[in-house]
Amino acid sequence: MPYRMESIDFAAMTAGVTHAFQKEAQEHGFTIRPEIPGGELAVKGDAEALSRALWNLLDNAVKYSGDSREICVKLSRNGTQAALSVTDKGIGIPASEQREVFRKFFRGAASRERRIRGTGIGLAMVQHIVHAHGGHITVESQAGVGSTFAICLPVEE
Repeated sequence: MPYRMESIDFAAMTAGVTHAFQKEAQEHGFTIRPEIPGGELAVKGDAEALSRALWNLLDNAVKYSGDSREICVKLSRNGTQAALSVTDKGIGIPASEQREVFRKFFRGAASRERRIRGTGIGLAMVQHIVHAHGGHITVESQAGVGSTFAICLPVEE
């Protein structure tokens, strides 16, 4: 997919996507807690693709949250990187599956057992988008505790 790279305000984009998603999430009893600093945080990227990536992470957080109904979206600047994380307090991902979650069509055991809808391509798509923007994505998770997916992108000076 060709990307339309331009200077975008990553903070404004993150706030906009989070706000739009929050309306949908509230219908299911979820609270989205944004921690987005004021001021511009410029990155070079395709706003539509990066918005899709964030939406996917938020949608996954809702699907895999179990009984917990709070999701945190945090954006910060770490030196030359913009760091965006989505954290849930859900079912988590066992350590044995964490390296596989970005593989196309991978579905973890918990998602199959709980019959959580999905195709297994969302996180592969997110990783592809992030890599195309010169960044990387990580996951930190513990089964039964929750997960944090973090996207790091180079800041445009």
